[in-house]
Amino acid sequence: AFFPGDHHTAGDTHFDDDEYWTFRSSDAHGMDLFAVAVHEFGHAIGLTHISAIESIMRPYYQGPVGDPLKYDLPYEDKVRIWQLYGVRESVSPTAKPEVSKTDDHPILPELPENRSTVPFRRDVPNRCNTHFDAVAQIRGEAFFFKGKYFWRLTRNKHLVSLQPAQIHRFWRGLPLNLDSLDAVYERTSDHKIVFFKGDRYWVFKDNNVEEGYPRPISDFGLPLGGIDAAFSWAHNDKTYFFKDNLYWRYDDHERRMDVGYPSETLLWKGIPSPLDDAMRWSDGES
Repeated sequence: AFFPGDHHTAGDTHFDDDEYWTFRSSDAHGMDLFAVAVHEFGHAIGLTHISAIESIMRPYYQGPVGDPLKYDLPYEDKVRIWQLYGVRESVSPTAKPEVSKTDDHPILPELPENRSTVPFRRDVPNRCNTHFDAVAQIRGEAFFFKGKYFWRLTRNKHLVSLQPAQIHRFWRGLPLNLDSLDAVYERTSDHKIVFFKGDRYWVFKDNNVEEGYPRPISDFGLPLGGIDAAFSWAHNDKTYFFKDNLYWRYDDHERRMDVGYPSETLLWKGIPSPLDDAMRWSDGES
């Protein structure tokens, strides 16, 4: 969606035909058209992303929002719309309106069997019978990356969708021909997301790539050849990189590698070598 403005596309919203859309459906494999539409229409009228748990404008897709006929826009989003466009005299901007108890909703004709213009993807990996290329905690949620796809686990440890999403369609700016990732982590210093593949890395703010990327991983003081894993540790606010039987400790605040590294992974008792990947769990453990 495009934000309001003077450009001819201002306020426009488009929906990708490549997505497997669902509507008023129990199919957990697709993207709920209504939920995505409400979110994108929010952008079209000027709303930005917000971290409030109940908001429809959270940065990442949260799954279906229930029956569209009974949907009530979250109060946090109503308040931000009032701030942009004003409030009707009959509406109080300081008190949450009472939820209507009536069941008298508009009646829609029965919908045809849910369809998508795109065939169901057959090349997706089986999450129950695979290893993952990378794992990461982003905004308190767990992301599991495999090939061109990823799954997302909410804070309550529920999959957002049984069907994985395509990486390059969620984080636009990564190469379209990207076949896998080496490692991903969220920086504790500014909560930006860092993706690694081979000798290059990208930095994203939410879903948008920062200008000037990709850049070489030598920026971190890492040797060329890629890394196996990366994670930020809440105990000391440092970021750890792993490659074969070595690891490095990096200070994201100072943007420099700590003195005395690399060191051998033998100090991390019980972990395999080489390491597939590592992440910080929502309870602070790694």
